[in-house]
Amino acid sequence: MNLIKTFLFMILCTLFLTACGKAENTSTSNSSKKEESIETKGKLNVMITLNKKIKDNKKILISGKSNLPKETKINIYLDAPSSDQSELANVIVKEGGMFDYEFSNEGGEEFEGGKYIAYVETSPENLQTDLVRKIFGENGANLSGPNVIGENDRAATAEINFKIKNSSKVKQKSKKSNTAGVTKKKDAELTTLKSDAEYDIKSIVEDNYTTASIEEIEINEDMGSEKPNKLIALVHLSFDAKNSAQTSYNMVEMYSDDLAAKIGLENDTVNQIAVFWKVPYIDEDETLAKFSYERSGEHMIITDKVSSLK
Repeated sequence: MNLIKTFLFMILCTLFLTACGKAENTSTSNSSKKEESIETKGKLNVMITLNKKIKDNKKILISGKSNLPKETKINIYLDAPSSDQSELANVIVKEGGMFDYEFSNEGGEEFEGGKYIAYVETSPENLQTDLVRKIFGENGANLSGPNVIGENDRAATAEINFKIKNSSKVKQKSKKSNTAGVTKKKDAELTTLKSDAEYDIKSIVEDNYTTASIEEIEINEDMGSEKPNKLIALVHLSFDAKNSAQTSYNMVEMYSDDLAAKIGLENDTVNQIAVFWKVPYIDEDETLAKFSYERSGEHMIITDKVSSLK
């Protein structure tokens, strides 16, 4: 009888130890999954787009739209054709990820004609607030995406390239166009406008969207416009980065909004623009998103968006 009791006691002890081991393994597994979830959730896939507005060749307004947290400190560098025109501005991101700064010369002098580069970069970690540092992670470890640079000290960046025309040449060109316009045929003038619009769109895409490439740009006359020489742009692009469907949608929507805004300011002949997107990482052949815009004053407003990415 004692042997039987001893045997039963040993079985119960074995079962108890086995159950404890399983519980510990389950707890460890759940803890690992929880830590992994927290780590993934903590990543910030940075998205920044820049825009510029030139006022009488005397002021350059650089504005940005991003998903950076409020109070993020950033540096805006303006590199001009002459080194003595290079400038640096320190700004703080506002509510909704917006920021801007207006560059101007002393005495209200005009900026020199030529190619300019506006470059944005988040300030060093020690200059950020505690909340921003917590979101960015140590040395920017939580920052990710095509707008992030650096191995050890990571920073969010963006860049926009644009040209300022020499004011005297602008006036001369305008005078020449008015004189020649009397005899110029409409089809020749329209061809020139189409070529200019295509060039402007191509420059915006190539200078600003590092993860996008151009497949085709088609420019047509806007036959429904009451004003002559107004255009419709059909822009076919490819988003070439490897991302999830949702992230790809967020990026192509942001690029489309930015392209429409920039062309709305830079080329007033474009009345409407439609941006078609292929995303080869998701589907090599099909167009997966389309965004349509139409002019409202100096701006383009969204009229339609269709996508199978979400």
